[in-house]
Amino acid sequence: MATTVVTTVVAPAAGQDLTTLGSIKDDLAIPASDTSSDATLARYITEQSALVARTCNRVFAIEGLQDQFFLERDLTPHMLRQRLPAVQLSRWPLVAVTSVTADGVGLIPGTDFLADPASGRLLHLDDDGAVRPWHAVTVVVAYQAGYLLPGQPLVAGAQPLPVDLETAVLRLVTARFKGRGRDPFLKSQGEPGVGQEQYWIGALPGQTGPLPPDIAAVLDKYRVPALA
Repeated sequence: MATTVVTTVVAPAAGQDLTTLGSIKDDLAIPASDTSSDATLARYITEQSALVARTCNRVFAIEGLQDQFFLERDLTPHMLRQRLPAVQLSRWPLVAVTSVTADGVGLIPGTDFLADPASGRLLHLDDDGAVRPWHAVTVVVAYQAGYLLPGQPLVAGAQPLPVDLETAVLRLVTARFKGRGRDPFLKSQGEPGVGQEQYWIGALPGQTGPLPPDIAAVLDKYRVPALA
């Protein structure tokens, strides 16, 4: 069954950075009092956070949203071709569900529907509290969803960003920072009696995309498949 979903961002997030300047300076052993690299590190944090979000096809920050679901029906006699077992919201985890309407009728949480915060699924309930398919032609859901990002003020009901996601960004920023200004084609550099440095050129072993395999494996757990 074809279901058309239209998502509108009604309250955009103030920021999308998946780590903080303080955390990356701690990883790089840069004293808090040393602000000479702050602008560069802040730019790298935003850059690598955006890369992670694009790779995962997701927005991780908490935003206010509205999803409109239009269920397919036959032109004659205007009957639904198939009922929807559950409503899958476009963002998760859920922070709060503000309102749900089915064909313009407001539904009561816990009585007419149940929300699964972790998956972003809404289940329809009958008068006996049993789960039943959604049978409305149009379902509209207003809600908040996303993770509480590092450094942001607490939001009731919000889950913090998973640690492995922040760690992935920290590692990407660290590599970006330590590699700045370096000739990417330098194979070897040495000075007699002092030492020698060699840098890896090209993809790491097992790497098939822009990210190292271990970081790609972490992000795969949070990736939403792109629609064709």
